[in-house]
Amino acid sequence: MSKYAWYTRVTDAAHRLTVLSLVGGTMYMAGGLVYTMYKNGTKYEQQVTQKAADSETETLQ
Repeated sequence: MSKYAWYTRVTDAAHRLTVLSLVGGTMYMAGGLVYTMYKNGTKYEQQVTQKAADSETETLQ
């Protein structure tokens, strides 16, 4: 015989599924946020260095 009643096992399984979905979704979204921030940071850095290089060449002419 099982140790717990069927409804306890079903509730436990639903709870585990809910928690794993929330934790997994949170990690997925956090990873996407970090990736987006990294890509935007590198793009911004390229824009700033390009503008600095353009302004430097304009002052030399």
